[in-house]
Amino acid sequence: MSKIIQKQNDSTKYNRINQIYEMLKNNVHGFTIAELANELDVSTKTIQRDLYEVLSDLGAIKEGRTWKIDPKLASDDLNTKERLILGILDEMAKSAGNIFYSKAHSLLSQITQQLEHPIFTNVNGEYLEDKTVALFEQIEKAIKEKNEIKFDYEKYNFHVKPLKLAFFDGFWYLLALHVKKNKEEFKKYHLKTIKKVEVLSTKFEIPSLVEERLKFANSVWFNLDEQYSVRLFIDKQIRKYFERKPLRGQSIIGEDRDGSIEIEIKISNNMEIIPLILYYIPYIKVLEPQHLGDEIKDRVQGYLEEINIK
Repeated sequence: MSKIIQKQNDSTKYNRINQIYEMLKNNVHGFTIAELANELDVSTKTIQRDLYEVLSDLGAIKEGRTWKIDPKLASDDLNTKERLILGILDEMAKSAGNIFYSKAHSLLSQITQQLEHPIFTNVNGEYLEDKTVALFEQIEKAIKEKNEIKFDYEKYNFHVKPLKLAFFDGFWYLLALHVKKNKEEFKKYHLKTIKKVEVLSTKFEIPSLVEERLKFANSVWFNLDEQYSVRLFIDKQIRKYFERKPLRGQSIIGEDRDGSIEIEIKISNNMEIIPLILYYIPYIKVLEPQHLGDEIKDRVQGYLEEINIK
């Protein structure tokens, strides 16, 4: 019961802070603490905590006895949630390197003039240099306009139909259909390794089946083969991680009395899920399919034999 009450209180506080922000933003004369307390039917101490501990970081300033939103910030027409999201995006952009961050920060600053926020993130993504950003833009345009492209990649030249730009495990990839004489082959290309892109006038269309399967890409191991279901037992000790950050397409299909759960996802390649399973052993177990469970068993057994553990 106490946990439910806590959630309700958190929700009430969140809604109240949003209300205060909107009130301050929409009244050029501002409000006193007593006026806000009376309007929202809470104590003056509660309003003081909200203003000093939260809203002061989001642009609330005190002038005499009244509080208002800094006029420079009020003009950007953003609410508390939107400004928080922009702050997170700005912090995440730092992980992509100075060139990318300078462009992203400049763009975000056009939306909101305050990006001084109490937020820290560690996305751990590869740095994008100026030439990589230009490459990104060139390929993105080809994808949108459905133009085939050619480029050099690791000493070979490829002719492809570009499908998506994808971010997997800290690295950017181009997902594309490699055009051969008599067939097309789905491939992934590390973006920063692509050189000398030539945008062709030849147009293409993405088959609906391909579009649908691309939605379930979980990692760079993903392919366009027909997907199959995987059922996993998740021990109660690691359950929270699968609830905080669900896998793409994940669904919880069962729960044990002790708090452990059973989840189901769809994959097209065992390697989409094997690294995650190995990471969480012994708190995770493959229930289906059998061939995936056997592969995990062989990998673990092989490792133990290699380090002479019986």
